[in-house]
Amino acid sequence: MTDQMTAERRTGWEMAAKTDIGLIRTRNEDSIRIIPERGIAILSDGMGGHRAGDVASNIAVEVIASSLAPSLVGEDQHLRLSAGRLVYSLQLANAAILKAADEERDFAGMGATAIVVHFDADRFSAVHIGDSRMYRFSEGRLEQLTVDHTLAQQYLDQGLVREERGGGWFGNNVLLKALGIDENIDPDITEGRVKHEDLFLLCSDGLNEAVADEEIIELLGGDQIDLIEKAERLIDAANRNGGPDNVSVILVRQSSNKIH
Repeated sequence: MTDQMTAERRTGWEMAAKTDIGLIRTRNEDSIRIIPERGIAILSDGMGGHRAGDVASNIAVEVIASSLAPSLVGEDQHLRLSAGRLVYSLQLANAAILKAADEERDFAGMGATAIVVHFDADRFSAVHIGDSRMYRFSEGRLEQLTVDHTLAQQYLDQGLVREERGGGWFGNNVLLKALGIDENIDPDITEGRVKHEDLFLLCSDGLNEAVADEEIIELLGGDQIDLIEKAERLIDAANRNGGPDNVSVILVRQSSNKIH
């Protein structure tokens, strides 16, 4: 298990990010990054079964982070990044992945999901493409804030199936949108207000396909447990349930020691 960054309390946002290879895969194709001082969280999952998925996800995270972090340098820490700015960072990442795939034969066909979220004092803006998810946990309820870009979700939306099936159903793993597939991308934008009691979870599908919502709710509960331990518990649960995929989680909440 890799502790990419530890929790940060100094600037209003407490964040923790962890990723793990799981029990089946031979390499970790997930990449994560948190920039607590700027209220930014980024997660990318390299496309499974494709060459160099780990390279694609790493390019995505690096390009998105380098694109967004300078935007707030010297500005108020609560300045809101527009959703359009977040979309642009994904467009840059998409172009970088396509360029790398074109220049290196071993990278041909690589792709990745991506979700990037900016938190300010009382709102969040999220942009995502693929099936990496964002949830809100509040008052004992878990709410999925993003919609997967998968064949399974399309079947649900069209009423062809009545409920989402488990990870064994092929439609769950068929992406309809991702970085590195086409020159033009069409990510979704999700925005909303932040309440002090909200706990936000970003994750790759290695978590939600291995761990049921009810268990996630149980593991996210407990105000006395710090975010790093919560993240560890989520990843441990995925591995207890077979660890069929890489699993990554980012947890975000307002710090009780936030600077006003």
